[in-house]
Amino acid sequence: MTVEKKMISFIKKNFSGFTLLEVLVAIFLFAIVMTTIFGAYIQIFFTVQSTENDALTYEMGKNAMDRMLMDLNSIVITKPPIFKKPDARAEEDELDPYRFEGESDGEFGSLRFVSHAHIVIEGFSPKGGGVAQIKYYVTSDDQNAEIMVLRRCDDIDLEEGCDREDDPILCENVVGFNVSYVYYEQEENIETFTEWNSDDEDTKFSTPRAVEITLKLSDPDKPTEHPLVFQTGVTLPLYRLKDKKEM
Repeated sequence: MTVEKKMISFIKKNFSGFTLLEVLVAIFLFAIVMTTIFGAYIQIFFTVQSTENDALTYEMGKNAMDRMLMDLNSIVITKPPIFKKPDARAEEDELDPYRFEGESDGEFGSLRFVSHAHIVIEGFSPKGGGVAQIKYYVTSDDQNAEIMVLRRCDDIDLEEGCDREDDPILCENVVGFNVSYVYYEQEENIETFTEWNSDDEDTKFSTPRAVEITLKLSDPDKPTEHPLVFQTGVTLPLYRLKDKKEM
C-alpha cells in the first residue's frame, strides 16, 4: 500500500462525520439546557417584577396614610357658641360647614371633615389660612371600571359638596377602605362606631375623639384574597363632646 493510500485510509477512519442519531441526541440535550436556562430567567424576571410591584404598592399606601394623618392632625372643629345646632341655624336644612361625617357600606367608606392642611396649587393662597373641606372616598377608575381608587377632595368652598368623583387619586387597586370612630369622655367608657355624623342627634352633635383607618391595596397580578393591609390610628387634636342637654 502506498503512502497516499495509507493517509486516506487514516483520515477516513479517524475523521468520519456524526451519525444522524448523534446529531439528534446533541440537539435534544441542547434543547434541555436552553429550556432550563430560559425557565430560570423567566422565574427571576417575574420575581423581580413582583418585588417592584409590591414596593410600589407599599409606597403608594404609605403616602396615602401619611396624607390622611396630616389632614386629621390639622382638623378644624367648632364649639359652642360658634357651633349651632340645626334648630338654631338660620335655615332649617342648613348643614354645619365644619361637620365631621363618615359613612360606610361595609366594604368601602368615606370620610369628610375640615382641615388646615389645604394643598395650595400654582401659588394660590386662599383666605382663611388654607382652611378647606377634605373628603376621602372610593370610586371606580375612569379608564378601567373594574379598578377601585381612593380619591381626595380638597375644596376651600365649605358649602359646596365634595362629590365630583374627579378628584386626585391617592391609591389605585383599592379593595378596602374603612374608618372606625372612637368616642369617650372617660377612658374606661370607650365606644367604637362604623359611621359618624356630628350634625345628627344620634351623636348628640359631638365629634369622635380618635379615628382608626384601614386601607387594603392589591397587586392587580395577584389574588385579591391577599391584599396589602395598612392600619393606623390618630387621636384628634380637637373634638366636641356630646351635648348634655340632648342626653
